[in-house]
Amino acid sequence: MENQLEITAQAGRPMLGDFIQINLFSDGSFEALLTKTLQHLVEIESSLNLEDQNSEICRVLTVEGDDSFEMSKPVAEVLEKALDISTLSDGYFEPFREESNNLDLKSLIRGYILDQAVNLLKAKHPSLMGMVHLAEGIRFFNCPKKAIHVRMSNTDIEKELGLFKDAIATTEYRGNLYDNESATLYIHPLRHGISGRHTVSVIADTCMTANALTKIGLYAPQEIIQSCVAELDAQIIVFDESGEIEEIFEETKAYSFDQGHISYSSYGGSNRDS
Repeated sequence: MENQLEITAQAGRPMLGDFIQINLFSDGSFEALLTKTLQHLVEIESSLNLEDQNSEICRVLTVEGDDSFEMSKPVAEVLEKALDISTLSDGYFEPFREESNNLDLKSLIRGYILDQAVNLLKAKHPSLMGMVHLAEGIRFFNCPKKAIHVRMSNTDIEKELGLFKDAIATTEYRGNLYDNESATLYIHPLRHGISGRHTVSVIADTCMTANALTKIGLYAPQEIIQSCVAELDAQIIVFDESGEIEEIFEETKAYSFDQGHISYSSYGGSNRDS
């Protein structure tokens, strides 16, 4: 018999071209906290919005010559992480490639927003239990043994995936990597043996790391992928079209691939894919 955590409070709003949703599983009155958290995230979004040429991050990216100005903490943290992962992946994570609409940077920003949401909530209530979802990323906090359902490129197939860390990111089940509306739009060839019918899921400590590694799992050579997961203490799982595991990249220590049986009501019905 499955244990199920019931949603006790939830809130959400459009953000970064998608929709962020916060679900809480703890008893209590948290409406004011959720409202304040979303308001704070909107402030962060305004400085990191790549669609707004007047945003701080766009001004930083287009600065020329000796022009310089002090960066806010969100912009500095995102750009530092972008440079670190680009270097670590030998350039396969490309945050500043304009002809791909800075898609790698967008995925990192979405991950940053998720991680900040968790930090804000836990700062007020350290024991609060819940999850936050935006685009390809999900971040749990203070939850017990947990699992989600990942939709394969064949939309009739779902895979239950047990999590040993709090963050997960997954490439889109639609399988169309070249759709302008897709979170996984790319202009480069996929690595050998990978097609749009594969699904790449990443389990990591933070959504910034997980979101970035989905792109590396699609495009980087196997040796680069392995070095990235070892450095970032993450796991990349590649599923074929039928939902069978084709590859697993992880740190040298063996993680148990735990097919847990905790399900979350937020994944019932049409909202069950990730």
